[in-house]
Amino acid sequence: MPHRPTRKRKKELMRRDELNRRNNKLVERAVALLMAGAAAMLVLCKEYCKKYLVSAPYESNYFTRCTFITHVIDSDEHCHNLLWMNVSCFRQFVEIFKRAGTLEDTIYCKVEEQVAIFLHIVAYNQRVRTSRACARYSGATISTYFNKVLKAILSMQDFFIKPPTGETPSQIEENLRWMPYFKDCIGAIDGTYIRIKVPIEEKPSYFCRNHFIAQNILAVGDFDLKFKYVLAGWEGSASDSRVLVDELTRANKIPLIPGKFYLADGGYPLLQHFITPHCKIAYHLNEFRGRRPRISNELFNHRHSSCRNVIERTFGILKKRFNILNEEPMYNFEKQIDIFLACCCIHNHIRRFMPNDSMVEAVDCTTNRGAYWVFWCMSPGYNNSAPGGVHSRYPDALRIRLCSKN
Repeated sequence: MPHRPTRKRKKELMRRDELNRRNNKLVERAVALLMAGAAAMLVLCKEYCKKYLVSAPYESNYFTRCTFITHVIDSDEHCHNLLWMNVSCFRQFVEIFKRAGTLEDTIYCKVEEQVAIFLHIVAYNQRVRTSRACARYSGATISTYFNKVLKAILSMQDFFIKPPTGETPSQIEENLRWMPYFKDCIGAIDGTYIRIKVPIEEKPSYFCRNHFIAQNILAVGDFDLKFKYVLAGWEGSASDSRVLVDELTRANKIPLIPGKFYLADGGYPLLQHFITPHCKIAYHLNEFRGRRPRISNELFNHRHSSCRNVIERTFGILKKRFNILNEEPMYNFEKQIDIFLACCCIHNHIRRFMPNDSMVEAVDCTTNRGAYWVFWCMSPGYNNSAPGGVHSRYPDALRIRLCSKN
């Protein structure tokens, strides 16, 4: 006779069947949920790709890029509005790099486009993401060309920023107020603050007296409003005299010509090649408004101030032309210094080929002084002696001699 399961065995088999049915239902529900989720993810991926990843055809971008560079060189007005240069000045700037071989055309981007991208970014402090809308390149491509042009400009820094020759500037020779008293003056020296981004632990060293994080720039300018020497990277808390004295100990220091001197304000020490104004005597141009200098020292300070303001005007034009210098940059410390030096090179090129640039008039009008800038001098309690015993009697005697001639 066949074996018949017991009642206990039947109950056990029924429980197993019920458990299997439940497990099968759970598996079916899980599979259904996974399929629904996969379908939803597929739809979302398609929408994402359509919106963000699918680019326009290459021909469309190519013609848009051509339209951009064509618009730049279409007229002097468009070129000046976008790059602060006219078309002739821009072509001369591009030709310099082509002749030197520092920049070359690529398959997708010509030298003109590379330089235009760089100039537009530094002129208006444009982010790479914003520049994509104009040039129609990817962010990585724009960043690559920006660094490439920056490196090319710095490699030709000696071409753009040339030291003084030692000859008497024509602006002094043609001005009886300065000639022959300042016939040996070959330029003016001054410092300025440029905003900078540094790590948190270094911020106290770069906190300047104007209450923001900055680097202290030392520069020499001539009477054509060009830079003749630039030293960048000093902490904003460093004084002007400390920067100058340390700079004179370097191998690549400010060009010093025997018998010639630079004009400096009261924040610098009185040295053989650096003539400063008299202490605790009226110096600013607005202090002489409505009256004439009473003594020879005041007359010397007045003419010293009117002659030295060229470096103040040069800094003003530089900051007004390149907005990237007026805001906290987004680059690392080393690149921020390189960008400032590159802006000085571009400024000298513009002054060379556009001497009658409207930017000069705009800067002068903001001061309401015409060609004269009112600037800050030393505090009343400042000691004009140089640190480390470098004070010399020769420059003071020269200053007295100039006063007696006045």
